Amino acid sequence: MNERAKDGRMTTDEELLVDYAERLERHRTGRRAVQIHLSQLRPYNQRPHHIRVAKQILEPLVKRFDAGVYQLWNNDVVALTKGASEDDIDIYVRQIKAMFKEDPLFSAPPSPSRRPPPFCSWYDIEVDWENFVELARRHSDDRRKANAQAAAATKSGAPLEDGRGTMINPAILEKLEKAIINADLANVLRRQQVFAIIPGAKPTPILTELFFSMPFLAQTVAPGYNVTADKALFQHLARVLDTRMLALMPRQDYQPMLKNASLNLSLGTVLSPEFIDFDRATNNKERGPLAIELPATDYFSDPDDFAFARDFLKERGYKIILDQVKYQLLPMLDRDQLNVDLVKVIWTPAFYDDCTSTQGERMQAAIDRFGRERIILCRVDSEQGLEIGDKLGISLFQGRLLDAMAQAKI
Repeated sequence: MNERAKDGRMTTDEELLVDYAERLERHRTGRRAVQIHLSQLRPYNQRPHHIRVAKQILEPLVKRFDAGVYQLWNNDVVALTKGASEDDIDIYVRQIKAMFKEDPLFSAPPSPSRRPPPFCSWYDIEVDWENFVELARRHSDDRRKANAQAAAATKSGAPLEDGRGTMINPAILEKLEKAIINADLANVLRRQQVFAIIPGAKPTPILTELFFSMPFLAQTVAPGYNVTADKALFQHLARVLDTRMLALMPRQDYQPMLKNASLNLSLGTVLSPEFIDFDRATNNKERGPLAIELPATDYFSDPDDFAFARDFLKERGYKIILDQVKYQLLPMLDRDQLNVDLVKVIWTPAFYDDCTSTQGERMQAAIDRFGRERIILCRVDSEQGLEIGDKLGISLFQGRLLDAMAQAKI
């Protein structure tokens, strides 16, 4: 439910819309509204993060035309503007439509027997005020009916479980969460550079990855407890840590770090309200380009949400890095379908063995298909990593060996 605080109580967007619309009876001139029927999209395109992104796309209308943006109970979104033309509004409506271009509402071939319903309903408040007020009241009534029919939500007290079904100790979870909230994260902030290595030249840093060390924090707070062994716990705490990072980075003392940097985040974090707040606070010309690293596991587990997040990030000017790619999977990935800027392939000794044997040609073909300049060989801790990377035409590397080389100024 989408609610806002008003006069000490929670008020729904429908109630706010009714209140505002009714007060426009004597102030209709120049008012125009659009109802975007996101409810017509397939359910998998109506998740909370889809609605949040759609509302964010409409934000320029709030600044330019004193607009109000309201999310209705059925996931439709209404924008009510002052002084905007239909063309002014349609610019942003088309951006929202483009985000869902793969939805059957738009991608299905037209049928002569059935015309698809309109994606938008337009209202010129000066002449349609009565109809618009009736629309707002009807949706407010529908919200109340839906609330009356819904069962009271029950809070779940079930503890988290790891991949083996082992019960997680709630006391440890609470302790770690409090530690993340209260910790001086400067102590757990890690920076690791990506270097370009060209034969005959010194390694050149081109990008700095920023991330917080969860294992270090866990061992500081709960020594002896292997947080990485509990998958559900680790993912939950990583999300809490991501949220803290997004809250800290807009601070003046952190913002300079964002230049020529990448942030290692999860798909869930990128699709969260906290990321939208971070983007709003930092996305400016002074910051420059910023890359977001998304784990390959998120792509494989939910390719639709990954594509949605990727398109949203690209629209906002971010570069996308697909992180944590096992080298065995590289030949199976489709560059055009992924549509990312860079791919981080994990170095292991087995990578060297396979690429110097029968798998060499297959791996070379995959790297060539992606583009050698798009591949970062990461976690390199051995000279063999540089050797096989050079043989395959890779020029971007990251890892402890490169850190040591940089410190030695080799």
